[in-house]
Amino acid sequence: MSRWLKLIIGLAAALLAAWLSYGPLGRGEAYVDDLEQRAGAIVAAAELPGIQLHMRREPLSRVAILCGPTNDLQRDGLPRARPPLPGLTGRAGLAGGISDVRWQRPPPTPRGDTPACIPGARAADESGIVPLLAEWLGLAAFAWLIGLGLGWVFFRYRPKREGYL
Repeated sequence: MSRWLKLIIGLAAALLAAWLSYGPLGRGEAYVDDLEQRAGAIVAAAELPGIQLHMRREPLSRVAILCGPTNDLQRDGLPRARPPLPGLTGRAGLAGGISDVRWQRPPPTPRGDTPACIPGARAADESGIVPLLAEWLGLAAFAWLIGLGLGWVFFRYRPKREGYL
């Protein structure tokens, strides 16, 4: 068997293991559920009525989507204050693992409030969202490359075997 074929088989096995963990074993859904619970608890601690947080599910991603009636201060906080005072966007991002926080609707106009939530609606801006499956496959490929590099460093000067043992 050629060296390149062995490398391709190893990469395929790593990607298959990541896909099995993500999909059929349900770890991707469980991870997003955990993120949603932790970020929702942080946002709920702000005690603003009508604010809801949910994670993007189609496809699964680490993007938190907020909705509810807010004003600019509640939404964005005071980022230039010393120390900075985070708004709901910043608070939701404090939950470890959240890649981005978006609002269901665009920011309110001056002197206007954000409209209430629409069940099942998507974020106002859907650009640049990376699916969780792509992140997991990328991490599996990166781990495979690290293993390949370590193997190259430690075993490149190994003497060639002549026999089976």
